[in-house]
Amino acid sequence: MEKEKPFIYIDTNFSYDEALMLDMAFRSFSFEIVGISTVGSKMSAKAAGENILGLNEKYDLFLPIIAGNYESINGKSLTDKDDRVFFEARKDYLEDIPVEDGLYEIASDCGALDILTTGPLTNIAKALQKHEDLEDYISHIFISGGSIRDIEENFRKDPEAIDIILNTSIDLFILPQEIGEGIDISKAIDGEVGDDEIIKTIEELDKDKSLVRASLLLYLMESPEAFIFDEAGLKVDKEEDRGRLLRSTSRKKNYLVNRVNEESFLTYVRAKL
Repeated sequence: MEKEKPFIYIDTNFSYDEALMLDMAFRSFSFEIVGISTVGSKMSAKAAGENILGLNEKYDLFLPIIAGNYESINGKSLTDKDDRVFFEARKDYLEDIPVEDGLYEIASDCGALDILTTGPLTNIAKALQKHEDLEDYISHIFISGGSIRDIEENFRKDPEAIDIILNTSIDLFILPQEIGEGIDISKAIDGEVGDDEIIKTIEELDKDKSLVRASLLLYLMESPEAFIFDEAGLKVDKEEDRGRLLRSTSRKKNYLVNRVNEESFLTYVRAKL
């Protein structure tokens, strides 16, 4: 019997590494993307959503895409407001539904959902607050962000959202910011891939092409056996070191990545592109 493909929901923005991750995900046949939401970060949630719609159309995919929150749980702006258009949407529109309700509808329809999230976790936290049984429909959340050594931007912007998610029973896989530092992803996208018009457009997003965290998160979701983890109870500092991850013996254990093989990751990227 053929194994069923996992249902994947992506919560993201639209920086270089996030656009590259989405492009890799749209090329994949090993899972089914059932929805995408955007959260304020480098771009506004709406601008990120419009760009993702345009990229989505390049593959003739028509996925439900929802523009989510632009303010944190405490009402502070999440957005740096880079609203350039890189991929123009011509055939489809953003879903006209609150992101909390859209995520709940998709998760309850699927019954068992895995979430990849690369920005502040505001959308997911607010959905969990609004729908008490949403937790029952989420199997795993793969999170790019956070650090025990430093203060990472996504966690700093909305630590209250992080804390809501850390307090759930959902299995969490956390990819901290220091994992992947120094990996040169250009090694995997040079040559023939460099002639790909979509990749050329994505490369225009940022001058710094070294960011690999979103693509690494996709690899984590597909191949967790390629990573080494610490199993640790975690909480987040909401005061002096706002956003820093702290170990806690009173919290359930989650999976914190501490190592990945660079060559196996670059091989994975080449295969996707």
